[in-house]
Amino acid sequence: MKTLHIALISPFFPLKGGISRFSGELRRALIEQDYRVTAISFRRLYPRFLLRGNPAYEPGAVPPKGRAGDDGGCRPLIDLPNPITWISAALRVRRMRPDIMICAYWTPLLVPLFVLLRRLTGIRMIVLMHNFSSHERFPGEEPLRKLLLASADGVLALSRHVGGLVREASPSVRVETLFHPLYPPSGDAVSREEARRLLGIRHQGPLLLFFGYVRRYKGLDMLLEAMPAVLRSHPEAMLAIAGEFHAGEKTFRDAVRRLGIADRVLFYPGFVPAERTPLFFRASNAVVLPYREASQSGVVQQAYGFGVPVIVTDTGGLAEAVRDGRTGVVVAGASPGAIASGIVRFLESARSIPYERHVADLAAELSWTPFAERVGAFAEERSR
Repeated sequence: MKTLHIALISPFFPLKGGISRFSGELRRALIEQDYRVTAISFRRLYPRFLLRGNPAYEPGAVPPKGRAGDDGGCRPLIDLPNPITWISAALRVRRMRPDIMICAYWTPLLVPLFVLLRRLTGIRMIVLMHNFSSHERFPGEEPLRKLLLASADGVLALSRHVGGLVREASPSVRVETLFHPLYPPSGDAVSREEARRLLGIRHQGPLLLFFGYVRRYKGLDMLLEAMPAVLRSHPEAMLAIAGEFHAGEKTFRDAVRRLGIADRVLFYPGFVPAERTPLFFRASNAVVLPYREASQSGVVQQAYGFGVPVIVTDTGGLAEAVRDGRTGVVVAGASPGAIASGIVRFLESARSIPYERHVADLAAELSWTPFAERVGAFAEERSR
């Protein structure tokens, strides 16, 4: 039987971000299932002015040159702000003659590229939908998304929430609803105490972690507003913020001083490289995701991979990955008061509920192997 050849079109390392990591893990898992996978990546995703001075690549990584050969097993063919590269990439993909394309989608900026790839190559296309809606307002997003779904031969959704939105927007498109797999833990398995020492945290009480890019939709402002109420009932708690600020860092530092919690909040600004990431999760008692909106979040899967429970707002598909009262706490409502109540509930219940044991049980169910099996089966079905 012929091995299915998949062209996986997505950001890959050394580009930063959760989608790059997701795509790398997916590629590895599909290859382990004996699929042939060609990774088609991007040299650049956004113009420099949109990055606000933040580098696009992992610290210390060499940016890909986009030459004819592989770059670490990945072909960085696409410069998204340069449509000429879309055409050259389409011609390259057509010459490769894969059986199907899987295209990672999270922003309407990608729609013209994917539609052009589908039309110029004539190769069937599955859309892997990380987000149904852009986190930032984008004019014309709905008609662009309709155009994408009309061009798609199938959609992979990572949550029931996103799957439902796709079916509502395009009832005729074939949708496979999956889950977001867990990221395997990386780095040395240091103790909580050692991780805190290496991070310079002189604190023995509960440590809450906000991790990842800081954007408005992620609700860090609400979490800070919630902290005074948390500290009134649990003065031994602390909050660590680790990530790259895409909203003004000064605004949050000013808020911490205004709220009188400067001695209970630690800032670690800047992109957290892979070798340092484990320290933050291993140092923490819980990861807090106070999001205003979300399709799902890879931060939950990172936390679970390190055995850490989560506290999440009940928005979008975020709560689908959480077993309330077992692997974490689901907060009813995205507001400072609701977030404070959820954190307090976690801190008080942690004395009697073995959250970390429940997280370990769930981790066994959400691995990349069954995920890749279902992606491969769907790709085989849609390639016919």
